[in-house]
Amino acid sequence: METEIKILAHRGGLDRAPENTITSFRQAFEDGADAFECDVRLTKDQEPIIIHTGFNEDSIQEVTGCTSPLSELNWVEVQKLKVLDSSEPVAHLDEVLSFVKESGLPCFIEPKEDANNLIPLLVECIRQFDLVDKVGILTFYSRKELLVQVKQIAPKIQTSAIIINPMANLLKKAEAIDANRIAIGWSKINHFRIYNAITHSLIRKVRRLKAKGIAVEGGFVQTQHDVEWLLRHEIGGLWVDDVPKIRGFAGV
Repeated sequence: METEIKILAHRGGLDRAPENTITSFRQAFEDGADAFECDVRLTKDQEPIIIHTGFNEDSIQEVTGCTSPLSELNWVEVQKLKVLDSSEPVAHLDEVLSFVKESGLPCFIEPKEDANNLIPLLVECIRQFDLVDKVGILTFYSRKELLVQVKQIAPKIQTSAIIINPMANLLKKAEAIDANRIAIGWSKINHFRIYNAITHSLIRKVRRLKAKGIAVEGGFVQTQHDVEWLLRHEIGGLWVDDVPKIRGFAGV
């Protein structure tokens, strides 16, 4: 059975447009992406904004050039900032959800902090926009409690766990938190390639996951070799920074 290919735009496809901006999400749509991912943090006044930071890290200088910590900035101040090296503003979650509603392009949100109110707020926003079937929550397995919280509040919202340990029992981990999907590797895909060269176990793990209805994705995909390796192991969900390039490699 042929593996279905899905091209998934990391931060909207950061090689094609300024990351995590509405422009990048529109570019992903125009480029033919099947979904996109974005990162969410809360401002001082508890507004959800789209910005990449280290998990629970307060600095946004790398992305915006602003030296003030995010915890000291209200939304009215953040919306004046530009994503570095561009004229693109920092987006509000409502803008992203409006775009998803308008375009129909599915989105995965990665929470970049563990504030107690963040997951309930994300779920509330997703429901307000009637996008339970279009917007999922994604994060690393080490932060699995966030995904568990999503399922407790809104069982119908899709959750995706990023697993970076190639020795992990993928099915056991996914089932333990009722995840709908897993993404292997992320920036550690070579770890899976090296481990699998020794054990030849990955394709069996992938088939077990699929047999249970759990989607399997991999990233980050940069080369023709990456595409061929993932497809050879029946992994068709490809997390990418350049949608047209990888679509070309995958022949879709």
